[in-house]
Amino acid sequence: MKLKNFCVFICAICVYATCSAQNSINVWQKNGSVYQYNITDVDSITFSVTGNPTDTVLKTTATQLASKMFLACNIGNTFESVGCSTTSSNESCWGSPKITQQIIDAYKAAGFNTVRIPVAWNTYAEANGGVIPEWWMNRIQEVVDYCMKDDLYVLLNIHWDGGWLERHVDAVSQSSVNKTQENLWKQIATHFKNYDDHLVFCSANEPDTENDEQAAILKTYHQTFVNTVRATGGYNGTRCLVIQCAGTAADKSVQYDYMPIDVVPNRLLMEFHYYPYTYALMEEDADWGPAHWFWGKDYQNIIVNGVNRSCSWHTEETVISEFSAIKEKFVDKGIPVVMGEFAIMNRELSAEWRDKFEECRANYYYFLTKTAKNYGIVPVLWDTPNGSKSVIDRDKCTVGNQRAMEGLLKGANEGVYPF
Repeated sequence: MKLKNFCVFICAICVYATCSAQNSINVWQKNGSVYQYNITDVDSITFSVTGNPTDTVLKTTATQLASKMFLACNIGNTFESVGCSTTSSNESCWGSPKITQQIIDAYKAAGFNTVRIPVAWNTYAEANGGVIPEWWMNRIQEVVDYCMKDDLYVLLNIHWDGGWLERHVDAVSQSSVNKTQENLWKQIATHFKNYDDHLVFCSANEPDTENDEQAAILKTYHQTFVNTVRATGGYNGTRCLVIQCAGTAADKSVQYDYMPIDVVPNRLLMEFHYYPYTYALMEEDADWGPAHWFWGKDYQNIIVNGVNRSCSWHTEETVISEFSAIKEKFVDKGIPVVMGEFAIMNRELSAEWRDKFEECRANYYYFLTKTAKNYGIVPVLWDTPNGSKSVIDRDKCTVGNQRAMEGLLKGANEGVYPF
């Protein structure tokens, strides 16, 4: 029985070999000679394959792909971490434990079916003569494979990585940035070219872009990304790709022209990030205004020690207005959208206000996730290791903030993509 199963398996994958019987295998040499071996005499067989696989077409369109992404989450402050070393992994540099299969299992068990993996690549390539070290490429593949084992979709990007692209959207840097973009993506795409449509490449992260001139330069960076990936063969010829908007901001996403041309129709997604600053990220009060702890129509005019801690400049109506504009420009034209990051950082509050803050944050996650899906936008939470934006406890491999997770799941369940 084992020999029969072995023979069938060989037949399914062989290039220059076929089975002639349940206990033998025929191997054709390039010169036309044929050799027959008994299965019992064969320890292993190595095939040399030239060209691309016969079936190199991924038929999933960007819209079909987005429709399969129920709820997504970043593995933040991990593989994009830099500052500890250029010759060994920075994976734990910013506080994360080493990512394991059990941690990825925890994300899936919590309800996520898509994982965004932010990665620093150039930090390591620059220290290695422009070549991404094999050990780093293999480590990223290992984590991608953890996700594949759990049947998760993966968004794999080039993150901030020292700002070589993000801080250099300008004419002076354009040529060198495009060369680096081509160099890195040729290596990344080639390495992963035979992964199916569960793997999605994302051109960049948050490219600084403030005007039409910069948007035109950013467009060349994205065009280099698309052209390079498409040229690497395998499944990359039709793989879905994610393009970051100007500044990765909702308002700029509809303001500027930055989308590249793709020879394959219906394979591009647009990405923006969503952080209403005074509520999402502002740690301390400034002379121009206070940090906000509460958001939404049910949490207005909450005064703490004489300060209004409710966000009034950004409301449910703001979200709907911005998402509606994005839907009209992109989703309605066959380009689904990824909200690649959103989160509300923790606040150090007294017990009196802590519960209301958590209640409000869960409600915000519910509203934002539901509304995003209703407007054709994939919601991707920014999650960090047991820190100010943590939902999953990576040390314990479980949900660390149950209330926030419930808000996310409720929104993801109630939201319905318009495609």
